[in-house]
Amino acid sequence: MRISPETVQQIIQAADVTEVVGEYVSLKKRGANMIACCPFHNEKTPSFYVSPAKGIYKCFGCGKAGDSVRFIMDIEGIGYPEALKHLAKKYGIEVAEREVTSEEQQAQNDKESLYIVLDFASKYYQNQLWKTPEGESIGQSYFKERGFNHTTIQKFDLGYSPDGWDSFTKHAIKHGFSLDILEKAGLTIIKDGKDSERTFPIDRFRGRVIFPIHNVGGKPIAFGARILKKDPNSPKYLNSPETAVYHKSHIVYGILQAKNPIRVEDNCYLVEGYTDVVSLNQSGVENVVASSGTSLTKEQIQLIRRFTNNITVLYDGDAAGIKASLRGIDIILEEGLNVKAVVFPDGDDPDSFIQKVGSQAFREYVQRTQKDFIRFKTEISLKDVGHDPIKRAEVIKELVETISKIPDSIKRSVFYQEVASLMGIEEQILITEGNKISLKKVNDAEKDRQRQTRIQPQQVGNLDVLVERPAVNQPTLPEKNEPQRSPISYQEEETVRLLVCYGSVVIEHIAVENRDVTLVDYVFQEIKEIAFETPTYQKILEIFREFYHRNEIPHTSHFTSHQDSEIQQQVINWLSTPHQLSENWLKKDIYIPIETDKLADLAYTNVLRLKKTRYESDMAKLSNQLLEAQSYEEQDQILVKMMQLKEVIKKIAGLLGTVVQG
Repeated sequence: MRISPETVQQIIQAADVTEVVGEYVSLKKRGANMIACCPFHNEKTPSFYVSPAKGIYKCFGCGKAGDSVRFIMDIEGIGYPEALKHLAKKYGIEVAEREVTSEEQQAQNDKESLYIVLDFASKYYQNQLWKTPEGESIGQSYFKERGFNHTTIQKFDLGYSPDGWDSFTKHAIKHGFSLDILEKAGLTIIKDGKDSERTFPIDRFRGRVIFPIHNVGGKPIAFGARILKKDPNSPKYLNSPETAVYHKSHIVYGILQAKNPIRVEDNCYLVEGYTDVVSLNQSGVENVVASSGTSLTKEQIQLIRRFTNNITVLYDGDAAGIKASLRGIDIILEEGLNVKAVVFPDGDDPDSFIQKVGSQAFREYVQRTQKDFIRFKTEISLKDVGHDPIKRAEVIKELVETISKIPDSIKRSVFYQEVASLMGIEEQILITEGNKISLKKVNDAEKDRQRQTRIQPQQVGNLDVLVERPAVNQPTLPEKNEPQRSPISYQEEETVRLLVCYGSVVIEHIAVENRDVTLVDYVFQEIKEIAFETPTYQKILEIFREFYHRNEIPHTSHFTSHQDSEIQQQVINWLSTPHQLSENWLKKDIYIPIETDKLADLAYTNVLRLKKTRYESDMAKLSNQLLEAQSYEEQDQILVKMMQLKEVIKKIAGLLGTVVQG
């Protein structure tokens, strides 16, 4: 599908970069910009900047950069047209679409096709719930028994899958989806028949209520399904398999509905099941997500950390379940988040407890009983220790192991003090043991790294005392060299950089003709129709020429929103800086010169350097031709050209105040 240029511009202009990025990360104001921890790589110190004025984002850690459209492409893993449609839907912009044939459907990008068919499936399950007798009598009845009202069911897009073997598959094929894409999306299973040469498709989810799993952007990427009839051969809950768009270790259930409440509350409640999330949300406790019964992963914690550094884990009264999950919670501490834990009375889980006491009493109970995770783990572990010194020693080692994972040294110190008090042991013993654990991990990691790279280690990890290590004489590998740039590429870059940033700025007024000369006028008057050697810079130059021939000058936003990722990335790099001048400097009348103050001189100098570098390149080519000349006449002609070029180079060098050798 092709979207008209006018609609594309309407979408780009409407898509405020702060709003778009802010749906995925928690932005904080810093001067004129917004900052956050980058959603594209794991970091604990923010290096991800958003510039509302320029409409761009830039991570100075991993290098990711772009505008609102590029951000959606990168974060969702979708193509340019799909990102535009995503933003158009968000901002209520109509995008005319035509029906696509089955051949065109198959030809689309795999990920985009998966998003399309998963959205189709989600709508199908919702339709089955609300508009079929089976869905009404079975699906709706179950949700009502759980206490879910109409609004909540629609808010979470809950649905129902009929009990037929292939009801959904037939429906999807009828609407142009292939068996291949249905299988890749985890919606259809291809079964082998009795005849090994024959296969037949069946629906993965049959006779179950459906809990769609959404990504942060709101797209359904998978489904959880609960069976409603007793069947010893079928699991109670059935989830989508891993696909190109769904990795269960990277997502938590309910993040779409919870992300903004988490940001507002600056805390995330972590529960186990789908119904806990839905029930708490309906009761007004909306900052809640579920790990969906799986062990917590680093990627899930990093997802939550986009919106808050505080997690409260809500446990039901099952002691065995609590002990089984304690080790997995350590990863939250390792990622630098603050963790508290709450246990509900025996027989209660978050869902049943909030329905029993109401949201106000629920919040009061959480506030009253929550404990920091280290104290919580200590108290839970001590219940089984009694007076057994061996078990007590094992508990202490486990607690030290947990504390040693905390990256912040001050927090580690506080928790060592707390555990020392609770366990009746000297704090220094805990610190020493923690240092041993940290040092062993660092040494093991460094040994692995040495085996792979043969580079001498330089740093020791989370130690709370000074540790000296003997130096080892070991050769190091040379650093990987960056691709060599030709001298002229630097002048080409500076030329197009000035055009992009200041093309429309007036650098001179010709009184006789009563006209202004812009930077673009001056540059094109000087460089004429020459071509640049660097492909990206030549593309930018050609864009300026196309506009200039129409008596127009492209705005900087034309490049920051350009579909060519190389052009977009390059321009954003020019526009971005991690440092800002303090506003106090202006208030104190401290003058700091900026580029526009000396733009005419910059343009003049750069054009001279560009010409000089090109002429020097031509001189080198002539020197090679001279060596290959076949006759004295040909040599004389080349020498004449070289003498002429040398004079021009000397003249330019004089204007630049440089010296030409030879």
